Amino acid sequence: MKRMKGMMSDIVADAIADNVRKYHIKAVRFIRWGEPTIHPEYISIIRKIKNAGALTHINTNGSLLSEDAIRELLDIHLDSIKFSFQGADEGTYNEMRQGGDYHRLLSIIKKFYEMRGDREYPYIQISTTLTNESEEQVQSFVSDIENYCDYYNIGYTMLRHLNVDAMNISSVEKEKVRRLKEREANLERIPVCSEAFDKASINWNGDVTLCCADYDNFMIVGNIMDNDLVKIYNSNAAKVYREVIANMQYDKIECCRNCYETVPFEV
Repeated sequence: MKRMKGMMSDIVADAIADNVRKYHIKAVRFIRWGEPTIHPEYISIIRKIKNAGALTHINTNGSLLSEDAIRELLDIHLDSIKFSFQGADEGTYNEMRQGGDYHRLLSIIKKFYEMRGDREYPYIQISTTLTNESEEQVQSFVSDIENYCDYYNIGYTMLRHLNVDAMNISSVEKEKVRRLKEREANLERIPVCSEAFDKASINWNGDVTLCCADYDNFMIVGNIMDNDLVKIYNSNAAKVYREVIANMQYDKIECCRNCYETVPFEV
């Protein structure tokens, strides 16, 4: 990944809020590349978008959520939150999320659930992805989390971008990853991506892309600081991308080419 990194400014957040009000945008999700809770003002930004009239959602690894932060998220009436795992137990989670703490994340989720109490919102979701976990491990994971969320889903960890030779793991583990990548390549593929047709993703600097998986800004179609979101979304550049995608000519777009070499159905 070679994209520029940064934190969203108040000016960009204000532009998003203005568009929410102007076009009655229904929902804004704080997801994609980066951990929302790293931003020192993430709660005030969520509040700003919420006050503009949109439903608000965040994806988080949960590692930075203190009791005070949970209380603030509840107080601003966040609508939905998804806690992201990888793996199905302490060993598989720590293998994929080095520096993470499986049991600490479970305790944070339980605290969030307890502090929400009888409130209907935020809607609590838990998501994990698997590599080679057993059915027993999966069922154990479900038993750990099912009483502390409103919904959970389990999918596959996407391995297609991994450079196995560059990984700091043993030769045995490298061979395991190669086998998993080969299995992933043989899974059934999704025929047409709907991403560019029903949403837009806004980067920290206001750039707008048509794909949430656009990790290196291959599909930028405008900047919210320069133009209204609806005009960007309906721009000629956006229409060209959608035509290419509708015709399944994925090799013409770098972002799509990387995805559609091997995109499995979620299970």
